[in-house]
Amino acid sequence: MVLDISKLINNDGASINVSKDIDFDTLSFNGQNIRFLSPVHLEGNVKNINNLLSMNLDCNFGYVSQCSRCLADTEQKLDFEIEEVFSKTELENENDDVIILNSNEIDLKEIAEHSLCCALPITCLCSDDCKGLCPVCGCDLNFENCSCETDDIDPRLAALKDFLK
Repeated sequence: MVLDISKLINNDGASINVSKDIDFDTLSFNGQNIRFLSPVHLEGNVKNINNLLSMNLDCNFGYVSQCSRCLADTEQKLDFEIEEVFSKTELENENDDVIILNSNEIDLKEIAEHSLCCALPITCLCSDDCKGLCPVCGCDLNFENCSCETDDIDPRLAALKDFLK
């Protein structure tokens, strides 16, 4: 999905409003496949300020990911912002925050994908009090109790167990 910015390039003070929905099938992030429940909705504007194009977009979408503790699928909603600056020409001082454009179009899908990957949480939990899985038998401790011995101590550190007694 591209945004035509040809009317903004040489027109200082001009702006265009953006209201787009971008469809993603799945996205691999941090070893997990993120499944989208809704398109990524982008709402905002792009302004030409002193021949720099300033993009400010509010974004939101729903997705399904696995809980990091119990591996159950969990639905999440994410709201994030995209704030980017673009220029059609090389700037005198090297500014890493400015994206140099090679055409009169901005690929919104690429910008949105990069920004949402930065906004996604590293870990996802089904609830704050999720107990996770038993490290011995693998049962889901949210729904059942097990009698497994989980007091595994590294043999090299076993002598420290009684140190403070």
